[in-house]
Amino acid sequence: QRLGVGHEQGSSVRAIEPTAEPHLNATVSGDGPKRPSNISRRAALVLATVLLAAMLVSAYAFFSKAPRKTNDNPSNSAAYDTYLHAKVLMSSENREDVESATKLLEDAVGTDPKFALAWTELARAYYIKAFYYTPEQSKELNLKAQFANEKALSIDPDLAEAHFVRGLLLWTHANRFPHEQAIESYKRALLLNPKLDEVHHQLGLVYFHVGLLDKGWTEIDKAVAINPSNTLARFRFGVIYLYRGQYEEALSFFKSTPLEKNPSLWAFQTATALFQLGRNDEALSLLDKYLHDYPNDEGGVGASVRAMILAKTGKPREAEAEIAHAIAIGKDFGHFHHTAYNIASAYALLNKPEQAVQWLQTAADDGFPCYPLFANDSNLKGLHGDARFIAFMA
Repeated sequence: QRLGVGHEQGSSVRAIEPTAEPHLNATVSGDGPKRPSNISRRAALVLATVLLAAMLVSAYAFFSKAPRKTNDNPSNSAAYDTYLHAKVLMSSENREDVESATKLLEDAVGTDPKFALAWTELARAYYIKAFYYTPEQSKELNLKAQFANEKALSIDPDLAEAHFVRGLLLWTHANRFPHEQAIESYKRALLLNPKLDEVHHQLGLVYFHVGLLDKGWTEIDKAVAINPSNTLARFRFGVIYLYRGQYEEALSFFKSTPLEKNPSLWAFQTATALFQLGRNDEALSLLDKYLHDYPNDEGGVGASVRAMILAKTGKPREAEAEIAHAIAIGKDFGHFHHTAYNIASAYALLNKPEQAVQWLQTAADDGFPCYPLFANDSNLKGLHGDARFIAFMA
């Protein structure tokens, strides 16, 4: 019945049984079937062959649809529990949590060296540390990340998460942000598993960095639909609103997604939205609190937003000092291109077009060629008639 042969053809299955042979092989002889005719034998053989072929086709279809056995799941339950704990910590991308997650994942792969998912999550932890928090160790950490991820792929070449992390490792300051290669790795991961919300999130991130705001929005929307608790992905809606010049909508999203565990990202984007709305005092107050609580100011993003505000409010000396500080502390930061863009904006507001265009070029070359933002940001209006800016935009 599974093959659909016996069910549809009634007695045809019984026809190949020995007791059924006389019915199948009835001859034209009036003496009864003392020996089957050649035609009857051929008919039985054909039917048996058809049935065997049907069984083989059905079996292939059944097993090809069954879940593929991989090494994604560990043989050791303790390793799996450790991995799950680390994965929860990793969701915030917070410095302390990522540090704790890294140690847990190192324990997991030590306990079960064939646990591919733990290897690739460890690679992601090394990447985040290098990209956001310890750029001075980026070379060593990126090498460790590449080793861990290739280890995962050697265990399971079709592990979607490992193809995702390969894209992350490509899209870095050291590699000059090869957007197309990263996008291809993310697409490969989604082909293997379209339900990975973080892959949609990071694909959307690349899209809106290169100015494809609508495509970025679509991918972020998919990420949040799959995992509504992915607050970092939800936060990116506000960033896209910011790049579209819809500052009230951006601010509303930022305020509704506080990102307590990622204060740097939240503070600089929220302060930027306030600044674009002309609420400079609120923006400065927010930045002052952030810099008091988190004086490291990863990437110099806080200092660069302060530079824009000071430039616009007629305080050129203070603005230049903030620019110098942002460069000094942020130059090796993974997302330094945002700091570079803010520095360009500050120079434009200071009426220094040559420096402004130079820093726009730095931002674009270093992973942030966001044409719609450059074209529509009111802070850059003073550059629109400058030949260098026109050539750059072209």
